[in-house]
This record gives sequence, structure tokens and C-alpha cells, in this order.
Amino acid sequence: MSTPVPDLKPHVPPLPPGSEACGCCDGLAAETPQGLSNRAGLSAIRYRIGDYAQFRASLQAALSSSDFAPLANLRTRDDDDFSIGLIDAFACSADVLTFYQERLANESFLRTATERVSLQELGKLVGYRLRPGVAAETWLAFALDTPPAPPASLAPEPGNFVTGVPAALSLDTGLKVQSVPGPNETPQTFETVESLPDARPAWNAMRPWMSEVRTPVRNDTLTYLAGVRNNLKSGDALLMLGNEFVNNANRNNWDFRVIDSVELQVDADRTLVRWKRGLGSIVPPMTPAAQSPQVHVLRKRAAGFGHNAPMWGSLPIEFRDNYPAGKGATEWPGFALWPLALPAGTAMVDLDAVYAEVHNGSYVVLAKGGFNYASEPAPANTYVELYAVSNVAEVARAEFALAGRLTRLQLRGDSFETQFRQQLRATVAFVQSEALAFAPYPVDDAVAGALIPVAATADGLLPGRRLIVRGTRAADGAVVAVQATLVAAHALDAVRCTLEIAPPLADALVRSSVVVHANVALASHGESVSQILGSGDAGTAFQRFELKQLPLTWRAAANDLGAAPELTVRIGDIAWTAQSTLYGAASDARAYALATDEQGRNFVVFGDGVSGARLPSRPNNVRAAYRKGLGVDGNVASDKLTQLMSRPLGLKSVSNPIAAEGGTDPEAADAARDSIPLTTRTLGRAVSVLDYEDFARAFSGIAKAQAQVLQLRAGPVVALAIAGPEGAALDAASPVWNNLLAALKASGDPHVAVRLLACRQSTFRLGLKVKRDPAWDIGTVLAAVEAALRAHYAFDVRALAQPVQQSEVIAVAQAVPGVVAVDITRLYGGTQPASQTLPSVQVRLLASTLRVAGGVALPAELLTLDTAPFDQLEEMT
Repeated sequence: MSTPVPDLKPHVPPLPPGSEACGCCDGLAAETPQGLSNRAGLSAIRYRIGDYAQFRASLQAALSSSDFAPLANLRTRDDDDFSIGLIDAFACSADVLTFYQERLANESFLRTATERVSLQELGKLVGYRLRPGVAAETWLAFALDTPPAPPASLAPEPGNFVTGVPAALSLDTGLKVQSVPGPNETPQTFETVESLPDARPAWNAMRPWMSEVRTPVRNDTLTYLAGVRNNLKSGDALLMLGNEFVNNANRNNWDFRVIDSVELQVDADRTLVRWKRGLGSIVPPMTPAAQSPQVHVLRKRAAGFGHNAPMWGSLPIEFRDNYPAGKGATEWPGFALWPLALPAGTAMVDLDAVYAEVHNGSYVVLAKGGFNYASEPAPANTYVELYAVSNVAEVARAEFALAGRLTRLQLRGDSFETQFRQQLRATVAFVQSEALAFAPYPVDDAVAGALIPVAATADGLLPGRRLIVRGTRAADGAVVAVQATLVAAHALDAVRCTLEIAPPLADALVRSSVVVHANVALASHGESVSQILGSGDAGTAFQRFELKQLPLTWRAAANDLGAAPELTVRIGDIAWTAQSTLYGAASDARAYALATDEQGRNFVVFGDGVSGARLPSRPNNVRAAYRKGLGVDGNVASDKLTQLMSRPLGLKSVSNPIAAEGGTDPEAADAARDSIPLTTRTLGRAVSVLDYEDFARAFSGIAKAQAQVLQLRAGPVVALAIAGPEGAALDAASPVWNNLLAALKASGDPHVAVRLLACRQSTFRLGLKVKRDPAWDIGTVLAAVEAALRAHYAFDVRALAQPVQQSEVIAVAQAVPGVVAVDITRLYGGTQPASQTLPSVQVRLLASTLRVAGGVALPAELLTLDTAPFDQLEEMT
């Protein structure tokens, strides 16, 4: 039976009219219980009927109340009195009780709860389970040892050469790899979650071929020659011909050029030579050799015998008259490359000296005029012809007032009679041909699209194989690595093939930087453990067992939660099935549920024979195999997973060319407060546009989402802009992306087109001046203003397509203690319109919404404060 709280106002004479409200004569009154009133929308409620001081004051006031006449003689108020001590003890107890009563009241409402366990229990009331976190995933590239080749001198007999290194390797699931931690980091263990049945050393790191054999073609002005000791220099003559001319000297499929520049490429052991005019010609019509092309350098320039004879008209008349057949002649008699006419297709030339290096089967080029012209048409009186040497003789000749030994050539070729025989002084002979070898041409075109060239055999590269392609982006020099799937390997020859991949490369890569890893397997954060949970007892309902190793690994999955535990429970040798709840399970269902308590411990719970089967009684028959490890700590950077914890024979090394991603911590209280109502709106299905948005927001690995119906050329689609935790980038290669898309299709109308878009993240900049209260330190105030603005415009606080208002910026800064006034001097950024991106003071910064531009769906924009220093942050003067 409760005791009424007395009214302790003492009896006083009536007060003069108008003075009743002054309160001066109220006297003592009970201060407890306090009235309770809370407006809607508060983040915390008041639920205490009093505190220590109020309870003590009320109890002491009651000692003087006429309602408790027996206590009237208890006039002491000293703390050392036992009665006052009892009152003090009760006030302390009441203070503690009402404090926790208020805490319990706050923890009973979604908006005011602060403890994760409270939100967890509130979520259970509507069937919501706090997101447990997700383990990060990445692709591992393995390198295998290459078996050594046997010595060439070793007899090829069985057993003569045994290395023990396998030519191929099969890697099972569960292969452990550990990261190399950076400062203030701890090593993270990953395990492969898929097998790699066929790994080969040749697939460790395949590269594109950087050179290919080719021959010059029409309009070429350069070629590559093998070696760097060819003794070539500018001005040397180069001849290119093929079997067309070798088999028929009348064919014009050859080219003669004078070298313009020579570049020695020592590293590649080749020489680059250039000339002015492109190969081939229009007049006469000539195309470069195509049949077994060959290249020669013509080492010497020669002239015909007599080219330096004195002018006939300058000689004395007596000499001319006495010269054989010279009387009355206007030129040296027989002054020609060869004095007699020759049959077509043949030529005879006496050179001006002995050229011992000229031999049968070599080539000679006769030229006259400006034969080294840069572009067509050729200058007047210019002609060049190729001849094959069919015979060489060394003779003595005395003629044209000259005498000496010389080389006589019998040639096979065209146009000698019409173009050169009578042109002794104008003709230049390029002789002493020396065969050179073409070098492979360097290939430096970018690697792009769906076809990746590699210098490897296509043997064994089957469709569906996982690949990692890494390289330097041609546009900006950034190093990128992407995962792809092999569609087909197209063999070009025994040592080259082209890999067709899906999806195609998004960016062109510098060819020399491209590396393709084909020994690739998917790995997940966490390591496998096994545990004997205990003994089954058929007499115990809802028997439960604790998983001792924490945290339990959850991997991304295509369900409404977005994650599934890596846990297998066996009773004896039989694996039982996991269910989200045992409610509704058949009485004989071999099922279990996974429960989590307020301390984050995981328990495996079995049925009672009504909702799920009971465990059979047997010692140590309950066993669990699971993995432990998850969270953002698993989001290790690229090339950090390099420590093999298990090393099968033949496995050399490992790395992760792609950074691990997708790792998220268990859902925080603030996030759960927003997520719990979502399940009551979606009920595990997606019907309306808002359902698609809510479904995505409640999905593990998704921090923000916005849905809208867009009209595209193919018809209406539900476009969904998404962002990962803390702004983590998501794309079609992310497990979260693919699992969300699959879950939406499974939970929604299969005939509704859904398109995921990664939100566009942009930033804005600001500058401001602050007027402070003189009592406050300016440095402290400015730091607090910056901290408040950065917290207010951080990723977690902002919404997709949310604009930035100048008034909002002022309000946030103005609310900082010590701030009297604020003046905005800069507010600009975002992406559109363009005017708001220029340094200025904007009233409002817009953030793009989901929209269609040019028939393409564009994502919503997330506008946050730039992490760089403010444009201006100083005291207002």
C-alpha cells in the first residue's frame, strides 16, 4: 500500500490580493515525484521522477509535515543522525533506481536507444536482425616454380633428370595467406574460397609481345634491322626487294632509298633506319616486295669508266683528229656505259675502278638525276633501276684519255638501253650489296577493349578461367588492376595468343606495363577453425552451444540480409541446415538457428521437438566447422597479401593485385536505428520504387541508396544509385554489387528492369570569417568551427542528391560555442551547373539527382565537404 505524498505547505494567514503569485511565502514542499512530459522527436527523453537532492529534500520536508505527527519531535537535520542517514541512503537508492529507470525507458524506444543490444532486441520485435558485418574479399594471384630444364648433354632416359617440381599444380580451397601489416596494423588472414584445379608456371604473369616480325609496306619511312654493328650511316643506300624481282628481273616490286637517319637501340639489339619518301610509288606504279622480302645495304657508290674524261671539245684539234674515229666527232667516240647496243633485259657496265667486293648474285642500282627526292613526283630526268649481277670480270682499259684496271659487270635488268647506256656522266652505280636482316618491329599500341595479346600458348586456357589484368592507364599514368573472366583464348601461333575477356577493359593500358595473371583464385578474410561444441541431450529443449572463436565470418550473399555465415554444423556425420529462426520449423527438421547475445557471442540453437528436432543423446556429437574474421580491418591494400601460411610443393609466391574490399563491421547503433524500420516496409520483397531503395539500404555493404524510375530507350527501368560504407567505391566487379542485384531480382518482379549505378561523389569548398566572443581563444573557436562543419558534411551524415544551403553552413558554424557571427566568403563546388563550380559565394549548391542524359542513366551525386584546408578560415576584424 502506497503512502500519499503530503502537501507540506504551512498554514499562513490569507495574503493581500495580488500578492499570491510571488512565491515568497510558499514554505517547504515535496519536490518529488516530478512531472514527466516529453515532446515528440527528441533524441533522449526525461523519465526520472527525481534525483538524489530532490529525494532527500522531499523526505526531510516530510519530517515537518503534520501528516507525520509522530515525527514532529525529530528536529535534527545533522548528517550524523541515524534518521537523516536513513533518509540519505534512501535518496541514494532512489537516485540510482530512477537513473536506470530513465535509461531503460530510453533504451525502449528506437529513436532514443543508444545500446546496440537494445536496438538488437527492438529489431527482433519486427523480425529485423542487425547486420553482422561482412568479410572482405579479393583475388589472389599465385606464382609457381618453373621446373628446370635438363642439360642438353643429358641422355633422355627415364629417371635421368628428376626435379620434384611439378609442371602443373592444383590448389584446394582453404589455402591461407597473411597480410604484411603497416604501421599500427595487425596481420590479416585470408583463405581461398574456391579451388584452382589447373595452375601452371607459364601463367604466373603473362605479358603482351612487345615486338612482332613484319616487313615494310607501302608508305613506310622506316624499318628495323637486326643488330647494332651494321656500320650504317646517313647517306648509305638501302635496297628492299623480294622473290618477285629474284624470279623476274623485269618486276618493279622493289624499293631503293637513301638513309636519312640511323638510331642504334642497344637494349633491343636492333637499328632503326629512316628515309624520306615512303615506300612504293605511283609513277611508275610500284609496290613494295611481299614475297620473302629482304633488305640490302649498298656500301659503295661508283661511276662508269670515263665519267671523268676531259670534255671532248676542250681537247686540241690535233688530238681529236688523231683519235680513232675522232675526226669530225662532237663527243668521244663510244662515250657510253657500254659502247654497243644490248638485248633487252641485259646490261654491261665498266666501273671506274676495281671493286673486289662485287660478286655474282649481288645487286646493283643505277640512278641518275635527283634520285633522293622527298615526295612524288620525281624531278625531271630522274630514273632509278635495279639490276642483278650475273657476271663480274676485272679488265684493263685505255680509252677517253684514261687508262687503268676496272671491274666489268654483266647485269640482268630492265631499261638499261633507254635510260642509262648513253648517260655515262649522269649515272651513279650503287654497288657492293650486303644482305641485312629485318628485326622484329616494336609494338607499342595500347591494350584496350576485350582482346588482350599475350606471349603465351593458348593451350589449357579454357573459357571461364579467372584472370587479373594490371597495368598503367594510358590516360593519366595511374596503375590499375581489374578482374576479368576468360571468354576464349585465340591462338595466333605456337607462342602467342589473344585472350578475349569479359567485361572489357574500361581504360586503355600502356602495352609495356600490362601483366595478365591466370593463376587466380578468390579469397576471403578469415581463417578456418573446427570445434567440438559438446554432447547432444534429447532431454533438453532448445539446446545451445557457444562458438568460442570470434568473430564469426559472414560472406556477402544474395539474400535479403546481404550476408551468410561461414558455418557448418554436424551432428555425428550429418550436416544440419541453418535457418534464420526455428519458428515454423518442422518437428523433425534437422535445423539450427544462430543467435547473438548482448556481448556479441554467437550460439548455435537447436529445436525442442516442436520447432525443429531435438539433438540425439550422444557424447561429443555436436561439431562445428567455421571461419573467424571479418570487418573493415580486412580491407587491405593491394600487394599486401604476400605471406603464404601453407605452401604446397611447387607454389612460389602470392599477392593480391587488387585491394581487398567489401569488409564491413557489425552494424553500428546509429545505422541500425535507420535500418530497423526498413524491413517492416519491404517485408522481404520489392514492389514499389521505395521498396527497392529500402531493400538496398538494409543490404549488408550498402551505406546509401536512392531509387527512381527512369525512362530509357529500352523502356522504363528502376535505377538505383548506391554507395558503400564510408564512400567505398562499388562497381560491377564487387561482390556486394552482384549479390544486391541478384537479391533484388529474386525479391522483386522478375519482369522489372533494375539497373545499379555507383553514386557520383563530389566535394564542395568553403571559406568563412568568424567573429568570436572576446572571452574565447580564437584558435580554439576556429578549430571547433572546422570540426563542426566537417562532421556535419561528412559522408555518414549526407544523403544522395542533398543540396548544400548557405544558411545551413552559417547555422552550423553559429552554433559553435564562442561564435558571435559568421561571414561566408567562399561556397562553391559540386559538378553542375558549371557556374557553381567556380570560386564564388553561392546561396545553394545543387547535387545531381538520378536522371537521363543522352539516353544514358546517370547516378545521383553525393556532395560532401572537401578534405583539403578551407579556402579561408580566420577571425573577422
